[in-house]
Amino acid sequence: MNKLLLTAYGFSTATIKDAAQRMIRENEVKKACIISTSWPNEKETHPQMQQIRNDLINMEVPQVDFLDVEFEDAEKLFNYDLIFLNGGYPFYLLHFIKKSGADKILTKIHQNGGLIFGLSAGSIVMGPSISLMQYLYPEDNHFQDTDLTGLNLTNLQIYPHFKEMLIRDATIKEKIVEYENKTGISITRLNNNQALEIDNATSILLGTR
Repeated sequence: MNKLLLTAYGFSTATIKDAAQRMIRENEVKKACIISTSWPNEKETHPQMQQIRNDLINMEVPQVDFLDVEFEDAEKLFNYDLIFLNGGYPFYLLHFIKKSGADKILTKIHQNGGLIFGLSAGSIVMGPSISLMQYLYPEDNHFQDTDLTGLNLTNLQIYPHFKEMLIRDATIKEKIVEYENKTGISITRLNNNQALEIDNATSILLGTR
């Protein structure tokens, strides 16, 4: 059983929250770890980090910790039943996941049936590549990383906050289609009220289109 939950905006609806609680219950989660690396300055003090921690506690997860793989030992991830990859900056998150060796650790955890949830950037890096982010937001690649390979925990590449981003940038829709046409890669667009529950190769869309 290799289960993932890819969210755009965390436990944003009752449907997504119910799915997360069911997965937590089925996997008998006692200890969860939120990777806080994705916000370079705020880390675990970012409101989003605290919100996810509170949500997991409310789902009756007895212990919820933070781990910053930029500065802490990624091997500690093996001590947890659930790993939550939080949102923020995908380039920054993936850079330090790879630098710390957390990429190999997360792969092992996933292969051994461990539960991994993602939010926005955390969901993006679980896919095969973050090349779409390079195409859309090259200015965010502060480390100028050329290896854009993701964690490959799923073959799906997602773009979160799709409907919400259209309000800020009406060209996003055309840019993503252009990327798909150039690369032949299909992008799964997720709005803030949507998530993907993935069990091995089977994915279920949670939320209305």
